[in-house]
Amino acid sequence: MAISSDYYSLVCAIDFGTTFSGYAFSSQEEYDHDPLNIAVPIWDTPPSVQISYKTLTTLLLNKDQNFVAFGYEAESKYAELVDNERNGEYIYIRRFKMLLYNTLSRF
Repeated sequence: MAISSDYYSLVCAIDFGTTFSGYAFSSQEEYDHDPLNIAVPIWDTPPSVQISYKTLTTLLLNKDQNFVAFGYEAESKYAELVDNERNGEYIYIRRFKMLLYNTLSRF
């Protein structure tokens, strides 16, 4: 069956954890055929981690609160900014899931 470029359904799961986060997905067609045939991307990791299906729940924003990086990439980039004494203009947030929960539960 050919897949139209106008319409493509995915089945996805997001694990937004306190320490680590990850995701998995499958096309709707593949899921209907075999629900266990899923794709779980491997994150770029530091040399100390060999393979990881999850990444750190870490967020790096610039001074205007725009997204810069997430996960291991955010941690690595922030460490580089600290080394170069340029981290003062960035917002670095680790393990923020529960902070969101407490904020969102007020609405």
